[in-house]
Amino acid sequence: MSHKAPPIIRVISYLLILCALSGCAGLFSHEPFTHEPLIKKEDQEDLTLAMQVKAKLIETKELSAAAIHVEASNEVVILSGFVETESQRKLAGSVAEKVPNVKQVDNKIKVK
Repeated sequence: MSHKAPPIIRVISYLLILCALSGCAGLFSHEPFTHEPLIKKEDQEDLTLAMQVKAKLIETKELSAAAIHVEASNEVVILSGFVETESQRKLAGSVAEKVPNVKQVDNKIKVK
């Protein structure tokens, strides 16, 4: 009998792994250490926003968030992937719009 971690725990785990790996990336470089961040602030904000939207989609029981891909750029969220019904497609867009700092949602999700 296998037990899966709750979806939000998996998202948090992925974020922690990403942070840990990005912090170690400079250790293997032969170039001198610089104080510049490995990821630009704008890219970090986009990644954080995409993860926040994905977490909200995972929390939404009426959706299968595994089939929905989330990208963010300059506070614009792009949803893609597949859902079973048109109402699920609209729900995903609505959930994304309610996440703080989302200015616009480009819903490219397709209905199977």
